[in-house]
Amino acid sequence: MRYFLLFVFMALYSSFLYAGENKTDTVNIHINNQVYELTVSMDSTIDEYGKKPTAAYVKLSKDGRTAGESVFPLSGNCPIEEDIRVEGSDKGFIIRIPYCDGFLFRIGYVRFGYSEKYDDFILTGYREENIDRLNTEQESRSVEYSVFSEKPIVWSMFSPETIKRIIRQNLIQEHEIIQACTAQYPVFGYSSKENKLMWIEILAEFVIQNNSPQRIYVLDSSYYGYAYEAGYRFEENPTKGWSRHLLHRIEEDTIDNLIDSDPIFPKESNRYIIKSRIFVYKNPEFQKLFRDTVASMFRKHKESRWQVTPSALSINQRKFLRQLISGDSLRVRLYSDSLDHRHAVNIPLDVGKRLPTF
Repeated sequence: MRYFLLFVFMALYSSFLYAGENKTDTVNIHINNQVYELTVSMDSTIDEYGKKPTAAYVKLSKDGRTAGESVFPLSGNCPIEEDIRVEGSDKGFIIRIPYCDGFLFRIGYVRFGYSEKYDDFILTGYREENIDRLNTEQESRSVEYSVFSEKPIVWSMFSPETIKRIIRQNLIQEHEIIQACTAQYPVFGYSSKENKLMWIEILAEFVIQNNSPQRIYVLDSSYYGYAYEAGYRFEENPTKGWSRHLLHRIEEDTIDNLIDSDPIFPKESNRYIIKSRIFVYKNPEFQKLFRDTVASMFRKHKESRWQVTPSALSINQRKFLRQLISGDSLRVRLYSDSLDHRHAVNIPLDVGKRLPTF
């Protein structure tokens, strides 16, 4: 396997030597006494470092006339992305599209077959070969993706976005994320030094169901709202933004330790909770509305943090809390074992499930 991968990378390297030149790759397909020609060509620009490939053009011609064309923009930052090739298959063709994804080389094989009904080439399959670019001796992994589409994807409508959509749809099919109602009340954080309420901890609970035949992993999460402490501290007029937040797993209604690459086994589900601190000490409207309530609570409790029940707040205060976290979101990063893919899922958070009794 070591020598096979060495051969592959030597072949790739030889193609890199031609980077920036207007090389082409062409294949002919004969169907119903007609000749289809599929051609890949490169476009380059010249900068201070020489020629730099910027795009690959894949053109399909029928009896000498253009029947369709697709443009694949190149980032210029991936050493294999310009090595796009085409090859013939049974009544169709395959486009080989390599790209970089973090520490992986991903080589996609997009298969098209001719359809008598549509008189066009139909997308019939997509497969990726994944190579660890940090450990070239490790065996590559091949992943098959299902093509989800209500209508056939014809070549004349094909674009690089189609591949991204196929991958996203396969990833979505693997899991289901449902926000759950939390039974825990918000926690107020008070500073006697500042003599004001600093933050409110409002929890969000959710369940992740694994629908795939292999494990998926919950890696980490981010929160969108007034929860980015550094940004909130240094901005004169703080706005909502994204910040990394840690997840806790819930087991039998008990909050466990923080997770780190938490596995969810096939056909099972895990419950999670995120404790997001919503900062309010720079919000003059909040401080004015809650001033008397906070002072009364601090006299009773004396500690710097306490849970707040709905009965302790007025209707306007409860309404303000709901507006404060309205539009907040959670982003969870997952890893798919079967598809060998990391991806992020955005979850708009339902205020009613975070503050069900407020």
